[in-house]
Amino acid sequence: MKSDPYQPGPLTAVSFSAEDSSKLISVLALAAGALAMPQTSNADIIFTDLGTNGVTVTGVTNSSFLIDNLPGTARLGLQGGTLTDPTKGVIHRVLASQRAGYVRLRTESAFVVLAGPGMTWGTSNANRSQFGTIAQAYQAGHQPESFGHKYMLFRFKDSTQVGSPLRYGWVDLSLFNATGGQPIVTVFGYAYDNTGAKIPTGSVPEPAPIALLTLGALTLGAKGLRAWRRDRAASSRP
Repeated sequence: MKSDPYQPGPLTAVSFSAEDSSKLISVLALAAGALAMPQTSNADIIFTDLGTNGVTVTGVTNSSFLIDNLPGTARLGLQGGTLTDPTKGVIHRVLASQRAGYVRLRTESAFVVLAGPGMTWGTSNANRSQFGTIAQAYQAGHQPESFGHKYMLFRFKDSTQVGSPLRYGWVDLSLFNATGGQPIVTVFGYAYDNTGAKIPTGSVPEPAPIALLTLGALTLGAKGLRAWRRDRAASSRP
């Protein structure tokens, strides 16, 4: 009787030496460990991602957010609060300000200048201020209108370096604002360049090559493992 060409042949036992198993385990462990470690990039941008939901600051006194991981003593904060104006009544607002060290913001008419992507510190003729209003709302009006993902430019002095050189950064913000309510500012992330370059708004570090290679290796890990076993089986056949 003729054999059925579609029937699988007999299974071939494949033996793995202790050295083979050790090598495979070492490679997989190295890949997993490399992916888990923080990766440096070939850029000089330090980026802090606060996630898709971000951190919210509203126009009430106890609402705040502090950027406290800049090098040196510089600290930049967002703070909610209220004040009473003789003509406008109670004003709810969110301010940005230097909280420690040296920090400056771009402002016009006491409001923080908000920029689109790709802008740098020197691309506008705004003032350099220690504080500025991001948003305010009161019974008869509000400023500015709501927006999504605009950038607040800032600069600070890095007191960890000789001479405390200037560094430049941005903060990614969104705003919901309405007359008679409380402005709601959401912070999604921020970045600065540690070389003194004027970082464009929205710029983030590129993944390091090793991170991309590791991710690719782990993504194709199951397929690669099967291919490795298949090649080992083929080479072990007489």
